[in-house]
Amino acid sequence: MNTSAFPPLFDFSAQLPERDSFMQLLREFAATDAFRSATVDELVLDGDFFRRPLRPEDFSFLQYRKPVRADNVSRLPSLATNRTLLTINELDIARAPGADATAQRHWQAFYSAKPRLLGAQMVPYLEAYAFDYLGNEAQPGEDAQTIGARLRAVIDDEMAAWSNHFDMLMKRDFLENGLRFIMIQRWATLTTRRTALERARASQYFDWLEPTAQPSLASKLPDDTTFARIARMCGVTAPTHSYWQFYLPTTLQRCNLLYALGSRPDRAFALAGAAFVAEAEHLAFGAALLRACAHIAPDAAAQTDFDALSTQLQRRFAQAIDTLVEHHGAAALHTFAQGVAGAQLLGARARWDLGEQLSWLSQIDTYMNYARQIHDRIERDFPDIDRDTFVEPQEMCSTTHVHNEHRLVVIESGDMIFWGNLGMQLKMHPGDMVLIPDGRLHGSTVVSDSCTYHQPIIPNEWIADLKPVPQRAREAVATPG
Repeated sequence: MNTSAFPPLFDFSAQLPERDSFMQLLREFAATDAFRSATVDELVLDGDFFRRPLRPEDFSFLQYRKPVRADNVSRLPSLATNRTLLTINELDIARAPGADATAQRHWQAFYSAKPRLLGAQMVPYLEAYAFDYLGNEAQPGEDAQTIGARLRAVIDDEMAAWSNHFDMLMKRDFLENGLRFIMIQRWATLTTRRTALERARASQYFDWLEPTAQPSLASKLPDDTTFARIARMCGVTAPTHSYWQFYLPTTLQRCNLLYALGSRPDRAFALAGAAFVAEAEHLAFGAALLRACAHIAPDAAAQTDFDALSTQLQRRFAQAIDTLVEHHGAAALHTFAQGVAGAQLLGARARWDLGEQLSWLSQIDTYMNYARQIHDRIERDFPDIDRDTFVEPQEMCSTTHVHNEHRLVVIESGDMIFWGNLGMQLKMHPGDMVLIPDGRLHGSTVVSDSCTYHQPIIPNEWIADLKPVPQRAREAVATPG
């Protein structure tokens, strides 16, 4: 089959000529009050659906000329883009306001015509920018066996990764805190991913499959009641998107990919492929979660049968491929394979991103020691490295964000609370410091009259001098040329 006649799932080169118009739209969109940076009391939104702390100031220096790549999915361009995309995608999700005048005003602003119209014009550029690296992994003429092997690999890789994550958290006595962050990524966004699929289902995207053969994110391992019980044990109890600030870039990407494919009828087969991968990930996560939390939900754990559910999923997947071959042809099969392969790659990057965040959070004391080593080297060698200095007033809140490079936070005067997880409060005083690796999500609040702190930018080779490459398994990623 000659797949050169078929377009990629996303093509940033086709959008780049529209950059100037897009940047103007983005500036207008980000000026909406509902999307301003967070204040101190908005670290958790407490059920305020009509609010998205996007950190619009980031858009003043993001150029949007080079799309996100597989090797930089955790950096600021990806985070800012996917926060914006999910905001736009959910402007069509209806939520009733509270009775007071403030809630009514927020509701009206969030659903007003201007952001909806601006968002609709921005989506093609944002999606191409965020997902250009996905969907090109499927090789021409992949057969049923090859595509089926991709789904089996997703299940195996997901199970292995969760086993590693939970083992690491147990060894570092960080299971409760780590599980809280994990549940924000997987449980708090489950409604969003389900909504994306149900929208598409209502628009007949899956009608080429029998209803019982269609992909689904219905919770069977565990069921939603058990999922919610585990979330409550971790303190993750607030309504949808209350924890907006703690979503990793790749968590947002996993939601946005389903929305993106589910809004293009010519990508219906790709959506099905990606949805089967999402179901496989959900199944594997549920099984691993119950194993890690058997003391919380022993009855549910006893009732699950991961092998049977996995076999059933792979059987439905094979049936979908057979249906494509018999009724819809080689082009449809290739598009389906693109969706599978794209979601498979995104899943690998999401596992890596989460693993890096959990590793950093679970040994924050080590990274404070690393910061001291680096600071001593700076004081000793006077290297020519860039350094940003900030002077912030009391209750200044930095909306959670990531950096594109390794940085120190060094407190010169005043006091700060630093965090990278729900409930985390690292109290920092003059002379305190911490290393923030490239791509790690964090934020802070000034708790003194003012705080002056420095952020030296640390070269990669200095990090390599501090610590060897971790021995735990990492997802291998080839950087596109």
